[in-house]
Amino acid sequence: MFAWVGGFSSSVPNPETALTKALADPQGTNGKLKLLWIACGKEDFLLKNNEQLAELLKVKGIEHAFLRTEGNHSWPVWRRYLAEFVPLLFTQKQ
Repeated sequence: MFAWVGGFSSSVPNPETALTKALADPQGTNGKLKLLWIACGKEDFLLKNNEQLAELLKVKGIEHAFLRTEGNHSWPVWRRYLAEFVPLLFTQKQ
């Protein structure tokens, strides 16, 4: 549905179930995605979920960026992510 995706301290419950189609066709998924960008703070309660998702995407061959940063699950952290993410919307593969 979206070609540019940014997850700021987000979580995908049961990614193997929720992302079945994307995981089943990594080449097709990579062809549709312009950017899959995931970031999470080292003190965020969702860090483990994001690390597991990033590892699953890596194993399946789905192109993505995963950033582990300083910070927790809070607006100041997401504001930094927004400043980092938005310019990428204009520089990633077209």
